[in-house]
Amino acid sequence: MKYILVGIPNAGKSTLGAQAAKTLKLPFYDTDTLSAEKMKLQGLNFFSMSYANRLIEMQEKILLEIIQKDESSIIATGAILPVDGGLDDILPKIGIVIHIKRNIEFACASALDKKGMIMIQIGENGKPLPETEINMSEKAVEAYATDLPVLEKISHFAIENNDDIESGVEKLAALITRTAPTTGSSDYTLLRRLK
Repeated sequence: MKYILVGIPNAGKSTLGAQAAKTLKLPFYDTDTLSAEKMKLQGLNFFSMSYANRLIEMQEKILLEIIQKDESSIIATGAILPVDGGLDDILPKIGIVIHIKRNIEFACASALDKKGMIMIQIGENGKPLPETEINMSEKAVEAYATDLPVLEKISHFAIENNDDIESGVEKLAALITRTAPTTGSSDYTLLRRLK
């Protein structure tokens, strides 16, 4: 069974997913990290909008590779993937979708601490324009908060992640354990029961 984590940026999908996977001894995949590695975006201190469409395409490609593996796993999707990638109808059919819900103010505060996703407007000379720096992590939280109804619609389950990390990991691990297919039941049968 694939456990697909969705949520706004900084909801805790990667953090909770990685730790729950370690606890449950399941493979963990983060489409954001894997995409950035394949596109060689790590280490950049600014993010250009020209990467946005390529990033969505790369995340879709990586997700398809992951779901073809014959293994149970936990997959943290990038916030852009479920809605902007047009996968809102597909994700609930390929695994159990779990919405990691986080208070918008907490997610924005977390975004302010992140320095790796900065957009800088580039001038005609190809150099950054002064005072055009935008923390895209914070802007992304605000933008994707409008997608909450879609995330709620496509999710089989939701967990709150407004407390400490350990509490969030415990909730996620318990949910995955509770929804794991029993011996002899198919993933498809379980999904039909959930929907």
